[in-house]
Amino acid sequence: MATSSGVLPVLKNTRRRVSSWARSDEYATIKLVVGVTLLALVLRLVSLGQRVAHFDEGRVAYWAWHFGDTGSFAYRYIIHGPFIQHVDRWLFAVIGPSDFAMRLPVAVVGGLMPLTALLFRRHLRRTEVVAVALLLAVNPVLLYYSRFMRSDVLVAAFMFAAFGFLVRFYDTRKPRYLYAITGFMALGFASKENAIVYVLTWLGATGLLLAKVLVLPNGFRDAVLFVTDTPSAGEIRDRVVGRVKGDVALAVEAVRAFRDRHDSPLGVFGIYVGHIALAVALFAVVSLFFYAPRGAGVAGIKHPPAPPSAGSVGFWEGVTNPALFGDMLQVTVDRVIDQWGEWLNPASEKTFDDYERHLGVFVKAMAYASAPLTAFAGLGYVLDRLGYTVPRHLVPFLFYGGFVSVFGYPLGTDIGAPWIVTHAVVPLAVPAGVALAAVFRWGVESLSTDDETGVAIAAVVFLLLTVLVANVAVTRVYTNTTADSNELVQFAQPDQSVRQALTEMDRIATAHDGGPDVVVYHGESGDAYDDNNAYVEESRDTWDDAWWNLQPTCLEWHNTLPLPWYFAASDANVACENQETALGVRTMQNQPPIVITQVYDSTVPRERLRSAGYTNESYMMRTSGYKNTFTVWTHEEYAGNATVE
Repeated sequence: MATSSGVLPVLKNTRRRVSSWARSDEYATIKLVVGVTLLALVLRLVSLGQRVAHFDEGRVAYWAWHFGDTGSFAYRYIIHGPFIQHVDRWLFAVIGPSDFAMRLPVAVVGGLMPLTALLFRRHLRRTEVVAVALLLAVNPVLLYYSRFMRSDVLVAAFMFAAFGFLVRFYDTRKPRYLYAITGFMALGFASKENAIVYVLTWLGATGLLLAKVLVLPNGFRDAVLFVTDTPSAGEIRDRVVGRVKGDVALAVEAVRAFRDRHDSPLGVFGIYVGHIALAVALFAVVSLFFYAPRGAGVAGIKHPPAPPSAGSVGFWEGVTNPALFGDMLQVTVDRVIDQWGEWLNPASEKTFDDYERHLGVFVKAMAYASAPLTAFAGLGYVLDRLGYTVPRHLVPFLFYGGFVSVFGYPLGTDIGAPWIVTHAVVPLAVPAGVALAAVFRWGVESLSTDDETGVAIAAVVFLLLTVLVANVAVTRVYTNTTADSNELVQFAQPDQSVRQALTEMDRIATAHDGGPDVVVYHGESGDAYDDNNAYVEESRDTWDDAWWNLQPTCLEWHNTLPLPWYFAASDANVACENQETALGVRTMQNQPPIVITQVYDSTVPRERLRSAGYTNESYMMRTSGYKNTFTVWTHEEYAGNATVE
């Protein structure tokens, strides 16, 4: 008792401060959410460029670099929405191409996401608003993929903000929110194609919410009554009809009250129709800006690339010359329709085995990296339905959206990847925040009544939550970021040890002058040649051939990702070899600073390379697999701190 008698006065003083904040004006809540947002930004920016780029990061970063290098751009669904290519292109021009630069837009947008909690402040208590912001800031899934150059966090943040502004418009009826809705939706669609899934999710959640309101307005209590009473079909019909009539009457009354606040129905019509038209125009302008071609368009990203002046009609040509605007608009619309059709088509080819495999990856990542938020989301929904918290339509709506996403996204994705968990975590943060705030308030109320047991339970819950989240963040987000045992790591992730070789390559490429900086070798051919893993194309006759401008064209380009991104960022001169004798001649005469081979390639002249002064280190290009191991041979003249001439 001596211990508790000393602790309780301190806790009670804390409770008084908390109670004072809960009763204060909303600016105190805004300050707290801003503080949480600053924390989120710091967590995302620290050591942002440390992890070696994933396959997808390297692929998209290469095309952003290519855009800046050639001035040509055309939308391709396989690279996803063009937002990140435009922003990274500008960043590369200012601070140079690097892993930090390519991830910076995602980190900033992900770090600002906690601010969206403020958009729901009329539907959430102040403690709940702060809890939602905190969950969006520290959830390990959002943390990891806010430090990853993919567009999942971008589309999630932009579409969640658009939904938040839709709620604000509902709350205030202020037309300015219409522009925020369409503006953020346009950014969402420009980030990734699955923005359309968010709209479908909202519609589906609306249907579920209407069903709940009409059939089970009192939540679980109505469900129990429905089962125990076993009403007849006529009684069910009368209940539903009665509720529909009541809801219709309330809706009519609301419309009349709204109309009475204006001079005339035409006044209401004029106010909103004009703003809606302008908001739709804003969506179109933002979308056109990001999707319209630049430079030579498609011809500029094919191989060989056409120069930007090759008669193309890009965005700036159409904007600055009204006579060309229609042509630019037509080219953009045709391209978007074509690419969206390509994106939608594979969804019809999924099998049950694909779905089962993708769902397994999803559930595993969610269970290991987002278990606390998931559990609290379920608790928040139950508390809302039981009436422990004030029932609000927002809570079940977002719970439905997140819950459906768990089963829907594995159906639509083309690969099993943990980043799709992002799209379930974001909406579930709201019901989870409701539950987290309820536990917090329960602890504060227990403190006010000297309920030591209640205080202890609440403290243990928060302690466990903190330990779980911190442990996952440390062991999954900031360490072991490329390990196969990390549930957030997708297969196409190189091992972190590759960073050492990449740093050396950048140093050597910067200083070396004359001849190739890097020679990539693969010597197997015929039946032994594996085009799914080999780094160099088998036939020398095709080395200068490519559909897209994938440099160096002599590579089996996608097998080597993310190396082409690093070759481009380092401005490295890269050549290929596929003959053992020719490689031997190169290493004895020209002695390129770096030679890259594959461990499984039986033709690699290892002893000849060693005798020519090369030392070697091997690395994993993917998280597992013997054929995914490659070797970097560095000539002794260029290794370490040797002077390069």
